[in-house]
Amino acid sequence: MEQEIHITLWFHLATGKVNLNEIVFRLQELKNPLMLQVLGKILQSYDDLVAERLSHHGGVIPPSKRRKGLGRHVRKADPEGRYCHGRRIKKRGYRSHPRRFSTVFGNLDLPIRVAQCCVCGARYSPLLSALEVSPYVRKEANLEQQVIEAVIDTNYRRLIEGHSIDISLGGIHNVVVGSDIDRYDEVPIDLDDFSAIMADGTGVKQQKGKKGELRAVIGVTTDGEVEPLGTFINTQWDHIEAVIKERIKHTKVSGIPFIYDGEPGLDDFLSEVTQAQRCTWHGPRGLYHSLWEDGLKKKDSQP
Repeated sequence: MEQEIHITLWFHLATGKVNLNEIVFRLQELKNPLMLQVLGKILQSYDDLVAERLSHHGGVIPPSKRRKGLGRHVRKADPEGRYCHGRRIKKRGYRSHPRRFSTVFGNLDLPIRVAQCCVCGARYSPLLSALEVSPYVRKEANLEQQVIEAVIDTNYRRLIEGHSIDISLGGIHNVVVGSDIDRYDEVPIDLDDFSAIMADGTGVKQQKGKKGELRAVIGVTTDGEVEPLGTFINTQWDHIEAVIKERIKHTKVSGIPFIYDGEPGLDDFLSEVTQAQRCTWHGPRGLYHSLWEDGLKKKDSQP
């Protein structure tokens, strides 16, 4: 699909009163608003194209090849949520309010076209269907990826203050706890590439204030690089172990250490292919707490 869009940019330069730095700085400010306009024009053009290919004009039906992948929608009043086989539509105008999307360029308010299926009578948006946007999605994946990568290096508040990301504090939290951490990576694991495997868990605050357990398994390669092996939310360690085992190419004992902090459920984790080793940092840390529970004072237990 080749489309051409036109955007006019007006500018005024006072002769002799502007320098190169000022021009570049102003264009830097205009970059995101300009990209939003380009994105809006592209989506509107795509919306028109999709609607045209699905419409039934004067008895002329577009070839099926031109309609391939377009017009997918759930059958009207179907309790099982099955998809309708109909692909012809009647245009029914636009929704009364535009749909707002949060993107890496900023917020985009997009008019949403409504269409009615000629077979089942369901009303839906052909554009959102073509873009594979679910009914409640408000953020595009690049924004979520940018937020998650930025959060790795800083905290939420510093992220808002130090990055040009148009998102609230609560929005960042919802992106992080609502990301695709429950999707499994199925790439095979070759234990010959690893020098150690580690696992740990921590409590997390989920959406609507619910408490959960976030658990992660990582590997350290022979080159000293960190390799994520799986991240899980509210999942038992035995199930996590089964998922990791399915990815391992062979089940023979590799001799590499499995390092953990003594958390219940990890004593026999991957015991068939690794050698369990308690974390040397958690040893004295846990001992100090145990001695405190036994009544020893700090001056006696700390040495």
